[in-house]
Parts: sequence; C-alpha cells; structure tokens
Amino acid sequence: MSDAEKSLGRRISRVIDDGFFPTSPAATLREAIFSEILAGVLGSSPTTNEMGEIQATFEAHDAVSDEVADQAWDVFEATYTTTGARGARGKKAKRYVIPFHPTIAEHIQPHETRNWGQWYRMLMTAGDPPSFNRDLHENFVSRLEGLEPSNLFEEVFVDVAAKIETDDIGEPATEPLRPYVNDCAEAFQDDLRRWLQDEYDSPSNWLGSTKDLFCFHFMMYYVQLALNLEREFSALAGDAQEYTPDTLPVYFGMWDEKASKDRQFSQEWYDRDQRGIQGHVYDSWGRLSVLNVIADVVDEQTEHDLAALTLSEAMGLPDETRQKCIEKLRGYVDDPERIDTLPEAAQAMTRTVRSYYEGKKKSNQTPISMGVNVVRQLGDGGERKYWRTQRKVGPTFRLNRGALRFFARLFAMDEDDTHYDEFVSYLERRGIYLDSQSDNRALEELDEMGMIDRQSDSGGAVYVRSL
Repeated sequence: MSDAEKSLGRRISRVIDDGFFPTSPAATLREAIFSEILAGVLGSSPTTNEMGEIQATFEAHDAVSDEVADQAWDVFEATYTTTGARGARGKKAKRYVIPFHPTIAEHIQPHETRNWGQWYRMLMTAGDPPSFNRDLHENFVSRLEGLEPSNLFEEVFVDVAAKIETDDIGEPATEPLRPYVNDCAEAFQDDLRRWLQDEYDSPSNWLGSTKDLFCFHFMMYYVQLALNLEREFSALAGDAQEYTPDTLPVYFGMWDEKASKDRQFSQEWYDRDQRGIQGHVYDSWGRLSVLNVIADVVDEQTEHDLAALTLSEAMGLPDETRQKCIEKLRGYVDDPERIDTLPEAAQAMTRTVRSYYEGKKKSNQTPISMGVNVVRQLGDGGERKYWRTQRKVGPTFRLNRGALRFFARLFAMDEDDTHYDEFVSYLERRGIYLDSQSDNRALEELDEMGMIDRQSDSGGAVYVRSL
C-alpha cells in the first residue's frame, strides 16, 4: 500500500451534503431504517433506544397491573420487536422496536442511526432545478398523523411511547437534496403517491408495506447510482462529451426460479462488465469521493445554489475551478504528474480508493460492510423480498410473491390501461427487468394469486387487477 493510499482513510468521504449521497448508510434492519425515516418526516428526534427504559415506562402505565406486567411485556417483545441477528452490524444482536405506529418512531431511537431521513428528502426531490415535492410530503405526513393503533394492545404501547421524552427539532427539513438519478426519485414519488390511495389495509399493515416500499426504492437508488457512476466515469474517460444518468436495466428473477448460468438475473451481481453490480457498488465509494471533492471545490470557488455536480457537469466548470478540482484530486493519488484532465483524475482516485480498501482484511473493508451489505439488507425483508442468496448460486435480485403482488397492486391503483405489458413497463421504469422466462413465470404467479383478468372478447388480452 502506497503512502498516498495509507493516508486516504482519514481524508476521504463519500457524503455529499447537497445531494447524490447525503449520508453514509450502514447495513441495519429495515425496521431501524424506516424508524429513522419516519422520525425525520414527522420532525422528531428520539433520544432513547434502551429497552429497560421502555419497559419501565410500560410498567408504570395506568393500564398495566403488576399481575400482568411481565406477561404483557413478553408478548410485546415477541410480537413488536426484532433483532439484528441476521446480518446487521455489530457482534452482539441488538433489539429493535418495530415501528408499527408513527409514534413509536417519533419517540424510540433505533441502534446505529445513519440519518436515513436525508435519503427520503433526496428521493422526494426531482426536476431541474431540483424541487422538493412538498404536496406529496404533506399528504404523507397527514396520512401518518391520522393512523390509529390496530388494536387495544398497540394502543397501550403507543401511549407508552408518547410518554418518552424526545429532542424537538421543529419542522422536518424539506429543502431539496438533489438525486444523482432523477428517474429514481420520480419513480419513488409516483409509488408513494399511489400507495397513499390505499384505504383497505389495517394501519400497522399499511405502515409495514410502506417500509418495504421505501426499502426497495432505497436499494434500487443505490444500485442505479453505482451503475451510472461507472458508466459516467468510463464514458468521460473515453470520447464522450457528456453523460446523463438514467434508469439502467437490472435483471430480476422470480423467487423459486432456477438460477442457471445462462439466465441474466443469475449473472447480474458478479459478472456484468467483469466486476458486476457488486464491484460497481464497491467502487461507488471512490467515485462518490471524487464528486465530494468536486462539490467542496465548487462550494469554495463558485456561487452554485447546489454544489453537488455530476462529473459531466463538472467538465463545464470554469477552467480555473476545474483545474482546482484536478489539483485537489491529484493530492490523493500516486504519480499525480501523469494526470492532466478531470476524468483522468477521477479514474485515478477511484483506483486508489479501491486499492486502499482491498489492502485490508475483508471484514474491515467498509465498501463491503457499508456498501455491498447495505444493498443486501435493504433487499432482504420479511413478507416482501427483492434479494436472495443461495448456496452454489450466490446473491441474486429476486421478487418473491409478496413483492410481486405489492408491485401489481401499486400498478393497478393508478393506471387507465392495466394491460400486462404496461405492468412490465411499470417495472422497467423502476429498474426491474425480466427476461422472457421470468416474464412468463411472473404472469403465472399473478394468475395463481387471482390478479390476472383474461378478456377473450379483446383478442385474448391479459390485464392486471388489484386484489
């Protein structure tokens, strides 16, 4: 490891305050991620995650007698808490309260917080210039504030949570945070708007489905960010003059499909462009660090409203500012005299960051623990899964029945034309691509779930319908 590489760990950051990657996530449970989001959406800053404090507050509640306190607490722990025993950070499994009601998230802090609420702000921002979707946000807040506990047991614990003190942060932040892939933000907002129309699920089930919706879009944003960064850096290192990020195909299989080597979804994680999606997620650490350096220089040198710029946009900076970016990037790498252009500097720093982390033990490589594993954790849920790891197959992007049914429900909520082909296009706008075999299997599964309507008087047309 070179001297330049050894000093990187203290100096590099992938966090870009004005957008693209506003916080550095870690692989915590979906429940913990969603708790943080809800707290930020509702303008709350909880301060406790100690189960002992929560239990003491519960036992002191007027509705809890000494005779039933222990038994009721055991039921609560078994039903409304979970642990990070399967893959979350830390050697010892921590216990998390499931946010079955917004009040839980407002007053109880999950372990290992990573300010995921900033990702919500980012995906609620779209357009040019970037604009925060305040109307949708207010509709979401209104829906959250109107949710009732689903039963008397939950009602008691919601009241218990409300008695736990928090730090008041006032109004939630709604300033725009620019996304790197604008398409991802638009798809997220479209799905949230659709889901706010649902009036049939119980409050806790509706909130649980919202959690899975958020985690899918966060996972897909991270994947699309990594893929587009690789394409942009490679394009500008060649003959391309500019690059605009958009939604790129990511092939998914159905949950029980055989992942043979000739299937597209079985090759995505490892084999695409030799490094695969896993490699691009790993390398996104270095590429984001490049954009962070550029943002710092832009913030110091210019009067841009938002300093977050793509590499392509940075090529259009004034010569003096662009040269300052090159000089700052050269300070991170070996052989800086060989670097003349901004794309060369960007590629050199990406290679240097990769080399720095690959020089460590695999267990200490943060692009894995706080990158690759984040994608896995977001995708690996309970009822709705977007990721599967199998022995002799490895990781693959998958849709289990719960996920497929959920996307079909969302699609059918807001479409004039619910033809199955339109559903496939709906998935593709969200980055989910199916090869012909997966397409046929998805149709079969939807039919088995009663979500397909075949109209013989329309030439055998096939439509998706909601349950």
